[in-house]
Amino acid sequence: MKVKREYLASDIAVQLGGKLVGEDRSVHGIATLLDAGDSDLSFLSNSRYANQLSSTSAGVVLVSPIDLPAVPGTAICVADPYLSYAKVSRLFSRQAEFKPGVHPSVVCGERAVIAADAQVCAGVVMGSDVQIGSGVYIGPNTVIGDRCTIATDTRIAAQVTLYTDIKIGKRCVIHSGAVIGADGFGFAREGASWRKIEQLGGVRVGDDVEIGANTTIDRGALSDTSIESGVKLDNQIQIAHNVIVGEGTAIAGGAAIAGSTQIGKGCTIAGMSG
Repeated sequence: MKVKREYLASDIAVQLGGKLVGEDRSVHGIATLLDAGDSDLSFLSNSRYANQLSSTSAGVVLVSPIDLPAVPGTAICVADPYLSYAKVSRLFSRQAEFKPGVHPSVVCGERAVIAADAQVCAGVVMGSDVQIGSGVYIGPNTVIGDRCTIATDTRIAAQVTLYTDIKIGKRCVIHSGAVIGADGFGFAREGASWRKIEQLGGVRVGDDVEIGANTTIDRGALSDTSIESGVKLDNQIQIAHNVIVGEGTAIAGGAAIAGSTQIGKGCTIAGMSG
């Protein structure tokens, strides 16, 4: 069932540091200019679509100063409408209600430590010496290997797999099906066959990282694979062993990063890149 939320446009304007222009109105949701109703908030982030303002039914529109004169009704004037839309979207998040506690079906290894205000859902299995921080959410049927650490306010969805020796930072989001810490692809030739190289490193994930559904991040061969703070990874990305992804980099779906690659800070990598 959709949770009903209601906010005043004036309160939203204060949160955004914007200026309310026109009548104060109640906002119940967010929609595009074409689809919005009179209780919805919409936004114009590209002036090429300014012609849609004349026909929109949106109750409130986020706009930049240059497009403000074209808004027929209530507006919130902000410097960056798209960034402001991103901030407002959090008010209408559809995440399940957070309910601290450990489900009776959870299996914990020796010396596992779970913060009192964490939520661990049904079917979760965790190994020995695991540490789950304050405000962490672990979704159903997730598997967490030995010696993993998950820091404050991180959210891990259903059916995620963390192998051994994985360190996840604060406020991260890891979506369903992600696998972190599987063996890197390391083999040495031995005649006509291959000799496996044991992967002895781990994976370190910084703070405020998002990892998409079915994305895989391999453990390091000797040192750790590193995903630095603020990195955003889309769905179905392959990151091989000993890769370093620099702070604030964003990588779109289907990309594959070869072993020992070093990606700098603030990079943008398009989908299906190799």
